[in-house]
Amino acid sequence: MERIYLDHAATTAVHPEAAEVVRLYMTEKYGNASSLHLFGEEAKDSMEEGRAKISSILGCASDEIIFTSGGTEADNAALIGYALKNASKGNHILVSSIEHEGVLSPARYLNEQGFEVELLESDSNGVIPFSELCKKLRSDTILVSVMWVNNETGVIQPIQAFSQELKARKIIFHTDAVQAIGKIPVDLSLVDLLSASAHKFYGPKGVGFLFCRQGVQLHPIIHGGGHEKNLRSGTENVAGIMGMAKALEICQNNRVRWNQKYVIWKRKILEIIHSLQGHVNGSVEMGIPNLLNVSFPGISGEALAASLSFEGIAVSTSSACASHHHSPESKISHVLKAMGYHKERLLGSIRVSTGFDNTDDEIQVFCNLLGEIIPKIRSIGGIE
Repeated sequence: MERIYLDHAATTAVHPEAAEVVRLYMTEKYGNASSLHLFGEEAKDSMEEGRAKISSILGCASDEIIFTSGGTEADNAALIGYALKNASKGNHILVSSIEHEGVLSPARYLNEQGFEVELLESDSNGVIPFSELCKKLRSDTILVSVMWVNNETGVIQPIQAFSQELKARKIIFHTDAVQAIGKIPVDLSLVDLLSASAHKFYGPKGVGFLFCRQGVQLHPIIHGGGHEKNLRSGTENVAGIMGMAKALEICQNNRVRWNQKYVIWKRKILEIIHSLQGHVNGSVEMGIPNLLNVSFPGISGEALAASLSFEGIAVSTSSACASHHHSPESKISHVLKAMGYHKERLLGSIRVSTGFDNTDDEIQVFCNLLGEIIPKIRSIGGIE
């Protein structure tokens, strides 16, 4: 059976060139970057080269990149770290209702610690309206967090408009850019804090970074030996960092060419979706090229994903992190719910996300199978 992976929003295979870099630093250049001997100095120099490469690609200073274990840690470091360090400036924090749990969970924690955390509501296109932001900003608002690209719908948020308003009010702006980095241009001048994770752009799992603009003060949430300017203690993952830097470089060099393929595939998938009376969840026009979230009336998203998996095709029904929860409520996407969709559409959604390692033939196989499976399910009255 042919296996076709269409869940690149959940994770990606490590690019072979990045994997080779990781192997090198795991087996040959394996020194502890904090050690003072030759092996440690070599690892330290390499790590700083990786930091410089990432900062050069993104257009920021090297010391504005703080290495983390991934996007979730970076989100926590940004929200909790900034709130705890700057509580004297205000008590009000805004986060969007369609954030990943990496943001929503620390936001709830801050609410429990006495901060007033308020949600920015989404419209039916999966966009946080600019008017919603302006309506909820207050004189004591110290931090706003809105993701650059939504992980379930692929919809790009109006980051530039938000940035202009927040800069004028001197309010710190954080964005979870886990689904944006490596896929679309990201202008760091628009934000003060940004989270990224390597495994979303063909790098290794377990490593990411936080962009922290010079002058933005954070309270460390991991304490220990004072690594990463005392913001993230713990032995540095040099192999992961170097693999991440290489993967980001590869994405930067190939993004335009890859996106051209994704656009063609997206159009092809949209054709079969529309022919099967499916609905796209979120704005197609404001979405990234390689991701679609769709629902088919009367059909369970879980059942459809399972049917496709039986045929060797991997798609998802929501964020990969949500699969750790098993309550009935966890099966309902909080993102689609925040967009105001009815229950049938909430339970009937699947997410399809392509990658550079897919082929035209694989996309055709997927479209053909979708065209076969949907009518079969409907012929037996749908699946609850």
